[in-house]
Amino acid sequence: MCYIFRVCRLFLSEMILLIVMTITLFSCIQEEKTKDLRVIDLAGNVGKTSVVNLSEIAESVDYIPLETNDESLLAPPLIYLTFVKGKLYIQQFQTEIKIFNQDGSFVKAFNKQGRGPQEYEFLSDFYIDPLTSDLLIYSHRKLSEYNSEGDFIKRILLYQKDEISIFGPSRYFKIDKNLNLITFNNYKSKYSSCVTDSLFNVLYFINYSDKDICTRLNIEKQINFLRPYFYKFRDSVRIFNGYGENILSASNSKGVDTSFILNYGEYHYKNVDLNVRNYNNLPFIRRYRSVYESTNYLFIQFHLGSLPHKPRIKLQGGKAGERGETLEEPITASLFNKKTGQFQYVDQPEFNQFGFVDDFEGGPAIWPNYISEDDYMVTIIDAYKLIQHAQTHKVSDKFKKIANGLTENDNPVVVLVKLKTK
Repeated sequence: MCYIFRVCRLFLSEMILLIVMTITLFSCIQEEKTKDLRVIDLAGNVGKTSVVNLSEIAESVDYIPLETNDESLLAPPLIYLTFVKGKLYIQQFQTEIKIFNQDGSFVKAFNKQGRGPQEYEFLSDFYIDPLTSDLLIYSHRKLSEYNSEGDFIKRILLYQKDEISIFGPSRYFKIDKNLNLITFNNYKSKYSSCVTDSLFNVLYFINYSDKDICTRLNIEKQINFLRPYFYKFRDSVRIFNGYGENILSASNSKGVDTSFILNYGEYHYKNVDLNVRNYNNLPFIRRYRSVYESTNYLFIQFHLGSLPHKPRIKLQGGKAGERGETLEEPITASLFNKKTGQFQYVDQPEFNQFGFVDDFEGGPAIWPNYISEDDYMVTIIDAYKLIQHAQTHKVSDKFKKIANGLTENDNPVVVLVKLKTK
């Protein structure tokens, strides 16, 4: 009897230990999973780069020549574009927007430049409301809204409220019909932006970190990477609040949430001396230019300074580039999978290109200029560059046929990449 009791007690102890270990392991797995889905591990991947094929993140790619005629002819730069509900909008200088259908056919040119009450003095930026297709045109400290037919709706004066105007209002984002986010351009302000109701009454301010505020106030020059960066994603506005470790989201009337966490580790700017003539060669990580986001992915470029990396090598601009002179930049693209938490720096696939290898059609490397709400990555290629690529690379018959149908003076070709969502 005693023997049976001891065996039972031993068995029970082992079962309890097994249950505890199982619960602990499950908790660790869940904790690790949560961590992976939020943390973008910049520091842990320094020195590690890889070439990424487009097929790893996309379902398909289409090259669509844009109609060329006297009215539709486009002039560079062609980086300010939007793709909403099957229409492509491309800004031309500070005057107008040219609109094309998804098949490349020209729709019309939108131009309301002037000094009248329903016109804009100049076009500094624009935004298409994905719900209404209304067109919002930014001029200096004001915003003019037009419907999809080009009819004037209203003008929004960003400085009309004293509690907003003192911080230098700069840009306007419509979160939903009852909420707006207004960004501030005052470098010395402790706030980067505010969220308002539909009447522009402030609901809350969004402040910088104490570290960023201290740095701003105690250094003579203005530092570009401490400036905030905003972009619209679905029903929220993403906020890089200066150099803050958290990527915030404004989506409600109560306050911001943390969507992602940037792990700078030892490569944070607080570990370097910024009081030097050129901080571009210092060993710290910072965001470079625009950020793009789809259902599954974040696409971000980073400046890595003197950290280990493969420099981006490209032709210089202007006459120097025509002579074949090159430039090395300490900049790398990156890809973050929101569903798995995997982060990787994306290597330059070949000289004078960056982004993802088109292993569908053999076209040049692709990096987004825009990502639509229905998960299309959009970029644009000059006709002469597409022709040259077809002549010097192994491409598909489909790509070759498109190139053969172009002349070097034609409008550019838009690239529509359907990104994976599962």
